[in-house]
Amino acid sequence: MARGGTPEERERLSDAYELRYRGDGGPLSSALFGAYLAALVGTVYGSVLAHYVFEEWPQITRWVERQPFAATGIAVVAVLLIAAIAFKVGGARGPVLPEPGHIEFVVATDLPRRVTLRDSWWGSQLMVITSCLCLGAALPIGFTMAGGSPVALAVGVVLGLLGGILIVQAWLRGQVRGHAPLTGMASWPLVEALPGHKLLTQSLLSEAVTSSLVVSDTRRARAQAFSLKLRHKPERIRVAGQHLTVVLADVTGLLRTGWSSLGWVLLEVVAVALAGLHAIQHANSPLLLPILVLLTHIGATGLTRGLQGQAAAAGDQSLLGLTWIHESVLHLAPLVVVQVVVATVVGLATGSGGSAAAYAVAIAALVAGGQLLYAHKGPAPGALMSGPGRGAGVLWSMHPGIVVLAGGFAATLTTNFALIAGAAVLAIGYARSSAAFAPARVG
Repeated sequence: MARGGTPEERERLSDAYELRYRGDGGPLSSALFGAYLAALVGTVYGSVLAHYVFEEWPQITRWVERQPFAATGIAVVAVLLIAAIAFKVGGARGPVLPEPGHIEFVVATDLPRRVTLRDSWWGSQLMVITSCLCLGAALPIGFTMAGGSPVALAVGVVLGLLGGILIVQAWLRGQVRGHAPLTGMASWPLVEALPGHKLLTQSLLSEAVTSSLVVSDTRRARAQAFSLKLRHKPERIRVAGQHLTVVLADVTGLLRTGWSSLGWVLLEVVAVALAGLHAIQHANSPLLLPILVLLTHIGATGLTRGLQGQAAAAGDQSLLGLTWIHESVLHLAPLVVVQVVVATVVGLATGSGGSAAAYAVAIAALVAGGQLLYAHKGPAPGALMSGPGRGAGVLWSMHPGIVVLAGGFAATLTTNFALIAGAAVLAIGYARSSAAFAPARVG
């Protein structure tokens, strides 16, 4: 059979697309637009950001010039690591994944799988390879603009192209794993081996996660995409007084999720340490500190499940007899202490002097406020939606990550602005938490 199907099969597929998509294109349309955006944004903004990094820290440029093989080796290791992650992700969401209606009305017919899944597979290849190719070009372009050798551009393009092919192939094999042999270089036999029930399950999960992300409910999206796998059987939490019991319960919960918690801890410590660097806090361009503060916030969301559980139980009686404020402080206190200590030590070691502790407190306040916003999602109070306070409703409905990112940009101005931004985000988070735990009033 021809790779693209017989003329009769292509005609039937065209009729099915016309019936299913009503002339609005097919599964490949969104992939083409996504690849266009990846090429435009990735190349333009990626090269600008890379140029900024190489200009701001010329020692990196000099090291790459002196150690080209080591720099290339790091890029190869990064590609292999991403390919391994893609293989793992393929079990939950693979590259061959049309929307549920396409699976039920087109894939479920007697047409060959290589015909009905062709556009979905091509679209994923196009997206991944285009993104990797643009990244492989953007970094050397920034390097060259900063005075580096133009040879890096050729190396980057080759690595980007080969890396994209490797990553998308690993992703496909992760999706097919358990349903067909993974040996061989041919892709179409693997695509044809995908069972319909697995495709539909993954597609429905993908739709659910996408819907959660559209409404900015990242906590729900994470719960849908990543089910927690506990390492131990349920165990009784040791009681050690009102306050210490809360901390012990949080630590026990993190230990039971094993590698997941370790990954969040590593992300948090690395992000806080980088945000505490004097060179980052006093850089000429305010690009890196806000991104690192945002990464610190993202890492914290994986370590504050106790706070999120408390928020989910708002309105219920506290088992330990603590007020919601005391319990929230206990959930956040260990993380805040780690953030302040790490950022202060790194700041002092890199020459920040007296401002090291101030920046550490500001970062901790930004993240703590962001975690309160993240945990206590809900509709804004009526006072913020109408009347004199309606402007504050925008901040209330804004995604926590955006609020923390804005605070990170404010922190790049001066130490005082950093502290003010941290206090402001913390105050907004406190207001939302207060509204979540406020008793209902019957008017």
